[in-house]
Amino acid sequence: MSVAQTATTQRPQFACLKDLTDGGKAGLTDVFTAMAALLESAGFDIGMEFQIRVGETFQTFSLRVTDATSAAGTGPLPDADLVVITTEETWREIARGGLSPLEAFGAGRMRLRGDTRLAVKALKHLAGTPGRTEIC
Repeated sequence: MSVAQTATTQRPQFACLKDLTDGGKAGLTDVFTAMAALLESAGFDIGMEFQIRVGETFQTFSLRVTDATSAAGTGPLPDADLVVITTEETWREIARGGLSPLEAFGAGRMRLRGDTRLAVKALKHLAGTPGRTEIC
């Protein structure tokens, strides 16, 4: 087995999200509403802000789950537990389940600020595929 084959076979498989895009038809606001609804049954509260670069500007979306009730919309969330920063293209890949958030982070395609332990809990709950939910 070559070194390249060994590296490929030993590469960890990271969990991807369930498809939040309704087969690619959902808009960004709908994606965050679906994500918030799925997190209602997670058993923990979370506030997330998403800064998505669309062209040359950023659009901001947020979601909050408190006491198994969710809300999602546009605009910043000043007391967010977690802030996700990425491009629209990368986010759409993640939201449809084609790219693991951890792979996007590791490749420099997504940045995070805030409580990464809470992010791991959310990923475990939203995972649509088996795989690792932590880098280390």
